[in-house]
Amino acid sequence: MFLLKIVPCALVAASLFATIAIAPVAHAQPLSSDQPDETAFDVPGGDIFGSTSPTDVGETGDRGVALELSNRAAKRDGRYWSPTLKTQFSYTLANDFAIALSPFVTAHRIRKVPDLEDRTSTRFDGFSGEIAYRFIPRSETNPLAATFSMEPRIARVDALTGERVRSYGNEFKLFLDTVVMPGKLYAAVNLNYALGTQKGSDDAWVESSGTNLSGALTYQITDRIFAGVEGRWLTAFSGAFLNDQSGWGLFAGPTLLIKMTESAALNLVWTPQLTGSAARRDAHLDLDNFERHQFRAKFAASF
Repeated sequence: MFLLKIVPCALVAASLFATIAIAPVAHAQPLSSDQPDETAFDVPGGDIFGSTSPTDVGETGDRGVALELSNRAAKRDGRYWSPTLKTQFSYTLANDFAIALSPFVTAHRIRKVPDLEDRTSTRFDGFSGEIAYRFIPRSETNPLAATFSMEPRIARVDALTGERVRSYGNEFKLFLDTVVMPGKLYAAVNLNYALGTQKGSDDAWVESSGTNLSGALTYQITDRIFAGVEGRWLTAFSGAFLNDQSGWGLFAGPTLLIKMTESAALNLVWTPQLTGSAARRDAHLDLDNFERHQFRAKFAASF
């Protein structure tokens, strides 16, 4: 049963992988045998793809700080608003290996949403640690790069309801990116799998899991401005190993990155839910497990 659920995700990822891997071959060739274009396969660092992560982990000794504000808004009825601020401190130990530590603060404002208690709260929401390893670096003969990341997380707030909980989880991530048109168009794919266990006020531990398959294209308008589009397919399951699906949602929308300086940038993303399905409802959107709109604003600086 597990294979029947994970194989479709893998097939979609493989299709996207093939698309971005093959496309650059026709474009990113050296200008001539005498003057090869050494930057043809370069993908600019930073969050140029929106919420879809790039493979870049920085150079040895790089330090960075990022303020990432993610906001989830709108349920089926009533008013729902839940922003989370993630403050990330990162350090690149080697050219292909980086670590990060992030505390979280989460807020909820819930009014007249069915099955949820009205709530207004802002709380410290635990922290996460992350390691990232780029196991396929880019080169003049290989336009595709790949990075594996793992992010264990301790949470103190239920993401949906805002109730106090004890939650432990881990997210495994695979990042791929490449050049489609040198100096202009870039593509990326992420395949994430998250699992966790949570205990609320009823003294019972509940396991859950989910996947996040995303793909993005971004176009370099100027040296400092990138604009693109991103699609994300999110699934939610009960059980730690994709046991019983409780819903899915397809999100897509625009992305924008503005480099204010060589070491500081602002990334903006808006992905509304286009279609989806919840196990308990006959509807064209899954507003039980997800929201109608998901936003992200991220300011990142390196030093």
